Amino acid sequence: MTAAPVLQVREWSTTTPDTPSAGKLLRDVRLSAADRELIAELDGRASLRFTELRSGLSVSVGPHIGTVNLSSLRLVILPKLRLDNLMRMVAYAFDLSDLVITETRTTYESAEHGFIDLLGLSLLRAVQRIVRGGLLPTYQPRNEDLATPRGRLDLRHIATHPRLATLRCTYEDLTVDHELNRVLAAGLRLAASVMESRDLRLDLARAADRFFGDLEHRPLSSDRLETMLSGLDRRSSHYRTALTLIELIHYGARLGGHVEAGAMPLSSFTLNMNLVFERFLGRYLSEKSPDDVRIGMQDVRSGVFSYLENAGGWNQPTIRPDFVFRRRTKVVAVADAKYKNRHENPPSAAELYQLTTYGLAYSMPEPREVLLLHPLARGEFERATTLLFAPSAAAQHVRIRLVGVPVDDLLDGTLKRWWPLDAVNATAPVAARVVSGAGQIGAP
Repeated sequence: MTAAPVLQVREWSTTTPDTPSAGKLLRDVRLSAADRELIAELDGRASLRFTELRSGLSVSVGPHIGTVNLSSLRLVILPKLRLDNLMRMVAYAFDLSDLVITETRTTYESAEHGFIDLLGLSLLRAVQRIVRGGLLPTYQPRNEDLATPRGRLDLRHIATHPRLATLRCTYEDLTVDHELNRVLAAGLRLAASVMESRDLRLDLARAADRFFGDLEHRPLSSDRLETMLSGLDRRSSHYRTALTLIELIHYGARLGGHVEAGAMPLSSFTLNMNLVFERFLGRYLSEKSPDDVRIGMQDVRSGVFSYLENAGGWNQPTIRPDFVFRRRTKVVAVADAKYKNRHENPPSAAELYQLTTYGLAYSMPEPREVLLLHPLARGEFERATTLLFAPSAAAQHVRIRLVGVPVDDLLDGTLKRWWPLDAVNATAPVAARVVSGAGQIGAP
């Protein structure tokens, strides 16, 4: 079977049949029924848009990276970050200390394994580590007819049924066939279906059969994963890495069910870099903040808007900025994180409306400081950008500053520390401060 041609595009890009070089792979491409089914699965979950034109196919990508395998085309969405730094960013954001990270400073295009394969390899190693230490057993209630009494006799059942050679007993059985291990098995099988490497797909499928072949098979769901992660305790805490990896794969993976006989089902894996960037910044700001600064993340305010009339009975609107900086309980700045190249994408009107609302929602010294945090790739210089919202009809002023986060330099240790607020007191100007030094993010 001939492999589908591979089209490599960058995040936040649009490629059409007329795009020089890469566009030739999109000329005369037509979507099949299986393609449309998979794309429908992606709708609303990934910032990908496929548009059929007379001359072929147009592909638009937002803040997502990953792979989409269509019937006649394999789309690879490349990150701006190097692959090793991308893995460090994910490991730090989701607290995955043993995530597989390439040792060399390689580009995504030249790497032996792509991002999804490295996640799958990390999952395989995490599960193997759990199995080597012994799968966690737990007591499960059983109610069976036994020839030898065990546990508690079910006297009601015995009294109301004909005499048999067995007795109905209720007892607790120590077993590894429980929900936590079933989720591991289902995660391995899901990962096996979306890996790019054929050998890795086989290794994951074999591990699922070898370690969990006797367990009950149940499909994964977001609710099951959330329940398992939130229910971890001291005895099961060593499952956290594997479950977090499964959650990442499940969140980004999509499988097409419509497939021709004998053919591999279409699949995709996309990672929302907005989510990763927010999680990365949330942990970094919390760990690196000065002693007198407290970081509030996803700070929900429900009392800003209120209905004076509400015939429809709608819920009260809320706002939720990504970060709120408080010094001694007083708000000194509000920030929102957007994973977008600001050299090519200036703030939109909608973003400015949102940021202005955040600034007006908190009691702060004038002018109210609002930061728009965005990634700054290596080699890119920050372009000082400040906007002032100062309507003549209101006394409140909102100052919006674009602040670039030197992600590459923080991840590989070129910068020891970076902080978006260089303020001695609540009225000092807001600026970015960097300190050179060694030591990678998350390193001891």
